Amino acid sequence: MLDEEEPRQPSPDPEPGSGQAEDALFLDEKEHPEEEAPAASRKEKNGVIEALVLVLIALVLALTLKTYVAEAYEIKGKSMQTTFESGQRVVVLKAFYSIGRGDIVVFASSEDPAKDLIKRVIGLPGERIKVAGGNVYINDLKLDEVYAKHDERELRDSPIESRIRDDEYFVLGDNRPDSHDSRSFGPIPASSVKGKVVVRWWPPETLSSY
Repeated sequence: MLDEEEPRQPSPDPEPGSGQAEDALFLDEKEHPEEEAPAASRKEKNGVIEALVLVLIALVLALTLKTYVAEAYEIKGKSMQTTFESGQRVVVLKAFYSIGRGDIVVFASSEDPAKDLIKRVIGLPGERIKVAGGNVYINDLKLDEVYAKHDERELRDSPIESRIRDDEYFVLGDNRPDSHDSRSFGPIPASSVKGKVVVRWWPPETLSSY
């Protein structure tokens, strides 16, 4: 039975370009893995640099926005009740805005320039204003103020009359009995205004635009 076994043919030499040759070439490349390490290291380093650049750009944009465009403020005190409550937060637009009657502005206090105040603009440049008995009169016409909070203490206040200069605004707090405003320190210079309130954003359920 052993004689019936066909003689084994010798294995042919691999032809150029055959699969074995390709395998040999592939194995030869794997013999030097250290050549791939520098490329991978450079790619990782570039990724870190890109991330740092993006963070730096984000910080610059944030600082630019805060300094020149908009800034968040926290309400402290009760002079603007019931429009704002203490602890609420608003966004103040510091550029690309105009001021009209009824707008709410943030400005530097004339008594303490390091302190910012928030009030509503009532009198505009060039107008004549009178505050008496809890009412406001602009050029002898009574102003309708649905936002203002009053009580009997205002009836005891002495009347105030003022001519607003061309570079000034007359501002009042909405909570008239508990507001330190232009009735005490007079009209404010336009140059002291830091911006106009455009959004109340905190708490979220009180979100509102102005």
